[in-house]
Amino acid sequence: MQSKINTCMLVDEALVGVQLTDRITVPTQRTMTDAGQMHVPCKFARTGSQLYTAKQLGLADEEPTKIITVHRNEADVFHADALESFRSSPVTIGHPTNDDGTPMPVTALNAKDLQVGMLEGMPTRDEETLGGTLVLTAQEAIDAIEAGTQELSAGYVCDIEMVDGEYYQRNIRANHIAIVAKGRAGSSCRVSDSDEEPAYNEEELATGTKHEMEHTENESEAAKIAKDHLEEDPQYYTKLAECNMKDELVLTDELKLVTDELATVKLLVDSLTVDLEASKELVADMEAKAKTKSEEVGSEMSQLKLDLADAKVAAEEGVVERCSAIENARLIADMRDLGDKSVGEIERLVVEDQMPDKSMEGKSAAYISAMFEILVDASKGETPMSKLLKTQAIADTKVEAKPVNKVEQARQNSISRNK
Repeated sequence: MQSKINTCMLVDEALVGVQLTDRITVPTQRTMTDAGQMHVPCKFARTGSQLYTAKQLGLADEEPTKIITVHRNEADVFHADALESFRSSPVTIGHPTNDDGTPMPVTALNAKDLQVGMLEGMPTRDEETLGGTLVLTAQEAIDAIEAGTQELSAGYVCDIEMVDGEYYQRNIRANHIAIVAKGRAGSSCRVSDSDEEPAYNEEELATGTKHEMEHTENESEAAKIAKDHLEEDPQYYTKLAECNMKDELVLTDELKLVTDELATVKLLVDSLTVDLEASKELVADMEAKAKTKSEEVGSEMSQLKLDLADAKVAAEEGVVERCSAIENARLIADMRDLGDKSVGEIERLVVEDQMPDKSMEGKSAAYISAMFEILVDASKGETPMSKLLKTQAIADTKVEAKPVNKVEQARQNSISRNK
């Protein structure tokens, strides 16, 4: 995956405690002109990997102090446009900065105050480094070189591009070359001076070479990178191992904490699972009870409907009976205003009114009702005997006539005529 991150201005100064260097030995070749200028063959840039902070690279998603490895391929360092940008680059003592500490580019407006010399013409390639000849015109620059400040650092702008999780410098464009005490590119980028390679602790160098082999397949390149680190700090890899060990301890503690939290979460999940099963059983029990209750209520509703139907029939029958009793009381005894009386009370009142000489005390409701019926019949001109006779008369009318003997009838008719 490839994505362009941003464009930023970088200066190849060493970060505290860490830097990548490419160390080479060159003879002393400084010369002074009659005008007092110093001509100094030099190396000021190289390929390889260098370290920056996330803040310097403008990586907003990273911790500002996080160390980021940035690679510079030879195709970018020695690109024709990059070389052309270094033509006659101004030389400064140290990298100019603004009041807030950010890099300050050298321009025509501030060159009078900042520039102490220049690169003579176009730079040239020497293996993996970029060099040329510095022409120092300011005495302070010459004094700094003579006093031992001999390393150089390029100030430039470039694009930072991420490719498969790795950062690369692209489109390098020079601004100036600074004389510094320690450059990010190491001792390989310095004014030419004789210098013997220092002795390294063999065990530390072996450890460093093995460590750097994780980042490159070239053993000599790994050893060179390891020497650069050991030049700055002879115990660099021992300290790095200690830091890694501390990181591992921190990670172990964090892993234990995460493991404990996972165990706690598991217990909570188990508890919730038990509660869920109990809830399911409770819901099932409640559903069964609700179903039973619903069936009971349905049965009760059916019975109530039957009872209501019976009550309706009874009410309808009661109304008819009551209306009949009130009407008969009016006809028999001319009684009115009986709306609040029951059928039994109406019958008793009528019987007592029409039979004042007969005591009704202790008489049953059936007896009172029978007496009431007699009075009703009497009011309609009927008595028990008359009703009986009427019934018999009706029955007599229904008796079939005997068949007529026509011979006998003819004889009787003849006797009648003779009389």
